[in-house]
Amino acid sequence: MRLKTAYILIFLSILNFPNSLNAKEKNCFYCKKYKYLKDWPTDKRPKAFIYEKINYPEDMFSKRTIKNSKHIKKRATEKVNIRFVKSKGSLKKYQHLMIKDAAYFEAMFNETLQEKRSTVESIENLKKARDAIRQSLKISPNASSSEAIYKFWATGKMMTIIYKKNKKNKKKKKMLEDKEVKKRIKILEDLKKQIQITKINAQKAAIMEAEKSINAN
Repeated sequence: MRLKTAYILIFLSILNFPNSLNAKEKNCFYCKKYKYLKDWPTDKRPKAFIYEKINYPEDMFSKRTIKNSKHIKKRATEKVNIRFVKSKGSLKKYQHLMIKDAAYFEAMFNETLQEKRSTVESIENLKKARDAIRQSLKISPNASSSEAIYKFWATGKMMTIIYKKNKKNKKKKKMLEDKEVKKRIKILEDLKKQIQITKINAQKAAIMEAEKSINAN
């Protein structure tokens, strides 16, 4: 599965939070009524903006991290920053890592829903980014965070295995090609040597014949 370039651009533009926050007109809906999550009653929120208790994949977080929600949020944010901000130039090249790390984006969004001091505007921007990346893999924006996380994580792991296998096969193919090239070069070098020896022998034979003719006369 590939993330379409258009969705990647949308995703990265939404991640540009400073520009969104400094805009004269807020590009959000619920933020016009509620400034912080603490001001927004849970019973007034759509399901997507309500925190979900998730049993994350075992190999997604360390045993120490998984015990603390703040640690989960911190680790997820670090992974998102590395993959989608610092390494955004390599997103197309390493799509398997991008899809796998999309699970961390889901985790970051979900854990942020526990922080009462988070602004509703930033939460809405995060959701737009989340929905964009979900759409690229045909995951419904209405799907639970846990469902999306497991799909991203499983797909990313599968694509990582395929990537490593292809990389190994390419390396093996290159080695075989290099061996074949070296073999052909050796054949050409041996042929050149043989041609040179044949020329020398032909010249010697011609000289000997010439000497015989001279002596016979």
